[in-house]
Amino acid sequence: MMVRKWKFAAVVFLAAFAAACRVPPPALDTPTRAVVAPSPTMRTVEELPALSATSPAEAPTTAPESTPAVESAPAGDPTGDPDTPPLPAGVRYDLGELSVIQENFPPDSRFREMPVRLEGVLSVPDAGDGPHPVVLILHGSHAGCPLNEFGVDVWPCPGEEQLNYLGFEYLVRELAARGFVALAININAENTFGFGEPVAGERLLQIVDAHLSALAMAAAGGSNGFGVALEGVADMRRLAFAGHSRGGEMANWLATEVGLDRPISYAERGYGPVSGLLLVAPALATVGTNGTNVPLAVILPSCDADVVDLHGQVFYDQLRPAVDSNPPATTFYLEGAGHNGFNSAIGGDLFGLPDRPDCEMLMEPGEQQAFLVDYADAFLTSLFSFDPMSREEAAAALGMEVQAPAPDELLGSPGLVTTMAAADDRRAVFIPAGEEELTTNRLGGPVTATGLFVRYCREGYFLPADEPGSEPCKRPNLTVPGNPSMVVLGWEEQGSELSFAVPEGEGDLSRFTTLSLRAAVDPLSPLNESGEPQRFSVRITDRAGNSASVVTREGEPALRYPVGLTRDSEFFGEVFSGLVPMTTIRIPLAAFEGVEMADVAEIALVFDQTESGTLFLGDLEVVRNILARLDVADLATRITTVYRLHNAPAVDVATAINNLLDRQRDLNQAAPELVTPYQQIEREVLIEPEQVTNSLIVSA
Repeated sequence: MMVRKWKFAAVVFLAAFAAACRVPPPALDTPTRAVVAPSPTMRTVEELPALSATSPAEAPTTAPESTPAVESAPAGDPTGDPDTPPLPAGVRYDLGELSVIQENFPPDSRFREMPVRLEGVLSVPDAGDGPHPVVLILHGSHAGCPLNEFGVDVWPCPGEEQLNYLGFEYLVRELAARGFVALAININAENTFGFGEPVAGERLLQIVDAHLSALAMAAAGGSNGFGVALEGVADMRRLAFAGHSRGGEMANWLATEVGLDRPISYAERGYGPVSGLLLVAPALATVGTNGTNVPLAVILPSCDADVVDLHGQVFYDQLRPAVDSNPPATTFYLEGAGHNGFNSAIGGDLFGLPDRPDCEMLMEPGEQQAFLVDYADAFLTSLFSFDPMSREEAAAALGMEVQAPAPDELLGSPGLVTTMAAADDRRAVFIPAGEEELTTNRLGGPVTATGLFVRYCREGYFLPADEPGSEPCKRPNLTVPGNPSMVVLGWEEQGSELSFAVPEGEGDLSRFTTLSLRAAVDPLSPLNESGEPQRFSVRITDRAGNSASVVTREGEPALRYPVGLTRDSEFFGEVFSGLVPMTTIRIPLAAFEGVEMADVAEIALVFDQTESGTLFLGDLEVVRNILARLDVADLATRITTVYRLHNAPAVDVATAINNLLDRQRDLNQAAPELVTPYQQIEREVLIEPEQVTNSLIVSA
């Protein structure tokens, strides 16, 4: 009877809680026809409530009186294939003119108030129950206005403006077909020097705020200048940003530094928080990055002739040391892709890569754009779907299924994957974030190198002249995208090893599923046979002395010999023309048969498969999928439900409910004879917070 009482109490509590907090999941059905509503009336931006970097969006007002400037792109497949189902229309809108305030100019300066047209292209799903998640797309800092005789792009444009945002109309429409409200906006004004020297982000924040505030007003039934019905269609609480080139850098800045990813964003502004960031060929040009707080996906085109060193990897690498708070993150090194090919409105990359044999055959722009559509769809589904299995499938499509080997292609395109589980789902053994990790690992045990040369390399670019002894890091000799902190390991004796002792009390790895690490082969080391991959073993030993070794896969993508040319440099000696990305290797813990994962004593990397070699290495950790937290062996079928919360943090609510259930379990233990052990487990309620969408996963 006691068991029934606490179980009933828990169920009643959850039912009441769900009624107060749950939001019905949206249907993400693929549309079959295009519908564009008649053009509504609108106000110009001058008539909208004043917007600033801090002012929240006002409540919707009655419909305005003036007529918007709206142009609808025809529905249908943009490639012209008659057999392809029609896409939702792309609606090109003009919300009027905004006066952007430039605080670095005095009030009497002609540069103080910058006139900016608020224009963009938007598309909404034709089918499925709304409201739908919203995706804002930012283009890069490509030329906007024509240059005058002094080489300055005068603002406002004296001639025809290059509308860079229209290069993502294809993406806007394709995402709408997949159940998202998507818009790409004109941010040429952010990048021009034709109206005074800009302060990075100052103009952009005001432009983005104006677009999203207007969209929020329309979605709530107020004035609508977008040319398509939006009331009840756009869910401004479920928002993601995507950015190309410098637009990627600025998307990250808006979310992280401005704080549009904060839970309070909706209360302050009427939209947000930003739930995820998709950065496409991102450049670090002005504001840089200190990491991010929301799920991150980065596409790095391997043949980028603009950001040639693929320094956008830094957005990922900044998260590595934040083992207690990092969001999930991934990068995909897309082989054969260029920088500009993702934007259909601009030409190809301005410069080629003649010393890169792997870039002789490039992807066609249409292929890059098709890849971006599928990748963006998977990423957004992983963020916003209310179905846990759909989210898991989407994560797998991104190469983030941690129990699967690291793939060498995604969505039909070849490339290399780097993945990082969320803080709750990773336990770091070795990053390294500092030289001290060469002696003491992250679990507190000693690190021992046997028969190995080991050198720590800090993050960033540096020369041996500045840091004597850093020659093995080869910073000026080759490019490891992002220049991450790492170690260089070299061996000339088969069987050399790097071991990580696990202190007693720290060795319970039983709730994790996979051992993960990152590595790359040094193409300039004479210890690596030219053109040949590397292999090594991983050995795990438990405290009882049981040990098992697993050899990395033959042809493991991360351990392939990099493609490139070697030449002599007058200043640096041998240099390598190709890129050497450090990417992910995964080995399932279940492969270490006979080892008690609840009491591990040591993890060792054993270089016993080749006679010699040199590797760049980092990020040794154990990881799991979020649903692995809910796995309980040999149970009857359980029901898993996701509850989306709006008024309280999921972590706090999960803690409160789990505390209640713990007290009920304590009471039940006073009369254990009333229930069998199997029934006790079968009736267990499991609660896990999922911070990405502020949801609870309940398994019962």
